[in-house]
Amino acid sequence: MSNLSNSENNRWEELQVTRLLFGLTAEEQMEYDDLARQIPAEELDQFDRVVASLDVVWSDIQSEPLPEHLRRAIRIRASQELVSKPVVAIAKPSTYPAAAIRGNYLPWFVSAVCLMLTVFTWTSNRPTDTVRPDVAQLRAELIAANQGLVQAKWSPGPTPSEGATGDVVWSAPQQQGFMLFRGLPVNTPSQEQYQLWIFARNQSDKTPIDGGVFDIKSTEEVIIPINAKLFVEDAYMFAITIEKPGGVVVSSRERLPLLAMVEPK
Repeated sequence: MSNLSNSENNRWEELQVTRLLFGLTAEEQMEYDDLARQIPAEELDQFDRVVASLDVVWSDIQSEPLPEHLRRAIRIRASQELVSKPVVAIAKPSTYPAAAIRGNYLPWFVSAVCLMLTVFTWTSNRPTDTVRPDVAQLRAELIAANQGLVQAKWSPGPTPSEGATGDVVWSAPQQQGFMLFRGLPVNTPSQEQYQLWIFARNQSDKTPIDGGVFDIKSTEEVIIPINAKLFVEDAYMFAITIEKPGGVVVSSRERLPLLAMVEPK
């Protein structure tokens, strides 16, 4: 039996799940090691056994390579599921981690592990000689699939970049998209970076969704993948701002060279 208090036991369970699904930060690893010293050796691998059991079940499945857009969708769904499940205190304190797994944690833990193994199984069975498609090919495939696709042309913003053109494509079902630019000025990453903002129905227009920071290395045609930080529901406008290196959480929009309005259907 361990010497953990109720709160320490709950924290131990959280760290076990985090370790198996995502890995631990250096600070979390120190906390994990400290708590592990108080756990009997025979109880340390209970969570690992759950994952191993699932892996055995999955190991005989004949898998096919998972398309990039589907792999991204699964990862997004897994993140949403984990964020939406609050940690519930255990009514009767247990010093045995497996008991906790069988209780409050089991449903979402197994679901999350299954999602993780889905991604792992598909990706690990890809042929080793498969060539990773470039962004131009991925963009073309996204357009060809035409799943809830919106496409809008860049137009000058309040502080325009003369001669900059291109478009943005976005698929809501796949939560994936690409920006195409021609003639957008090259930036110096140590001084400033471009940042995409996505205006969507599920987010206030005062705080649009961060679509990621990026650099332009050539004034020729450039394609940049969109890296939306939140789920995007019904995007209606995209905007490019120029920000400090690393981007910002909320933009002042003082330098806004490009806009792309989605035409209503």
